[in-house]
Amino acid sequence: MHRSVVILSMGLVTATLFGASWPRVELSPRSAEVQRLQRHFDSVDVELESRNVASLNRAQLARRAQLTEWLRDYRDAATFPTNDRFEAPTPFFRDKDGVLCAMAYLIDRSGRSDIVNKVTATRNNAYIRELADDPALIAWLDSSGLSVAEAARIQPSYEGGPWLPGLDDLDDRVDDDVALAAIGLSSVSLATAAVNVVKPSYISGFLGVVAGTASIITGASWLDDNNDGTKHIGTATVAFGAASLGAGIYGILEARNKDRDRDRDRYRDRRRRYSARVVPNLTFQRSEPQVGLLVRGRF
Repeated sequence: MHRSVVILSMGLVTATLFGASWPRVELSPRSAEVQRLQRHFDSVDVELESRNVASLNRAQLARRAQLTEWLRDYRDAATFPTNDRFEAPTPFFRDKDGVLCAMAYLIDRSGRSDIVNKVTATRNNAYIRELADDPALIAWLDSSGLSVAEAARIQPSYEGGPWLPGLDDLDDRVDDDVALAAIGLSSVSLATAAVNVVKPSYISGFLGVVAGTASIITGASWLDDNNDGTKHIGTATVAFGAASLGAGIYGILEARNKDRDRDRDRYRDRRRRYSARVVPNLTFQRSEPQVGLLVRGRF
């Protein structure tokens, strides 16, 4: 086995496992909320397209198609209201910064800002199904080819509740004992792996197997921890242990191969030093041919 292949393989395995252990970049609560709402509007878009609209007249169909396009614009713009008042998910027709919800956006873009202003002033946090008693809104929905149920489906709720940056990070702190153990095991694993790749032997191979096994077992025991930081440390320790174990096995196999090569060379030298050959021999004595065997030896 070529040393370069071993080094490359170990590097790939270690990088893969260590990369898996690296903390993922978590989305901020606001980014996660934006993605949730965009997925909601994606689903609504599919549902609106799949509805049976045979009962609608030409004008209603045209307005419905236009509203569907505007809803996609709203989704892509990703500018959604913020629920900064309620713990529970609550709709906002218009938030404190003037950002409109999907239905308010569609109504406003169609030229009926009067409806939006009225709802904002009187029932800003109402669901569409609760606004079904508003004659102006119902008339607008009917002219737009939308049912109350479809409008209610378009309107999402918005996640709320306070979020203080940095609080979640407290759960990722790693105990000092775990950190020290991880550093020690990983250092020994890397050291034995390097020795086995550069100068393999039975001793270094054995040490690599022992260090790698210990790192894998210890690191694996941290993977079930509830602390994300400890899990990442555990995965990294397993990765370094796997590299040490692989290099240790390589060191033992290389040492055995060297012993075989050495024994083979000794055998060849012995054959060169001690050898005997028997060949046919033809001689003439008194003009008469004599046939025999000639033995040649080297000692």
